[in-house]
Amino acid sequence: MKEKADKWQMNLVELGYSFEKMVRSLSLEKLNYKPSENRWSVAENMAHLIAVNTSYFPIFEDIINGNHKDTWWTKVPWIPKKTGDLLLKAMKAPRKTKTFGSWQPSKSLYDERILDDFFDQQHKLSHYIQELEPMLENNLIIASPISKWVVYPLPMAIEIIIAHEERHLDQIKELLKE
Repeated sequence: MKEKADKWQMNLVELGYSFEKMVRSLSLEKLNYKPSENRWSVAENMAHLIAVNTSYFPIFEDIINGNHKDTWWTKVPWIPKKTGDLLLKAMKAPRKTKTFGSWQPSKSLYDERILDDFFDQQHKLSHYIQELEPMLENNLIIASPISKWVVYPLPMAIEIIIAHEERHLDQIKELLKE
């Protein structure tokens, strides 16, 4: 699993570099530009990624500290793998999906601190992956931070997070073309 953890950390470095190249030099106007009411700005995309990624951090902390508790759903053999596969497939699908309320951007206008906040949480996420690496082979099943009824294997959670970032990177690329 070490190779997989190293690969994920390299993916995060590459994603971070891509985000950095695209957004670091943007003016506040461009960072907050919304082509329409139902599309997010660059800053809103980044705020959303921060909200989603950091919602996993308490789960990761519980695992690292030995406080992770299984739910009833985590014990049903086929559910976690199937759920994880469906979520990963959804992250990689080109069609737009609606997010949960708690993962919505909290405001519509952001200042440049959103960039530092984003890169700080990227660093924390990478650190968690490094700390979780010894536990990745333990067949741990976690509940989604959004619902205890949605469960999937810990390694798949990291795959989903990375696919989600790639999805929003593509959305930002498209937005900046406009």
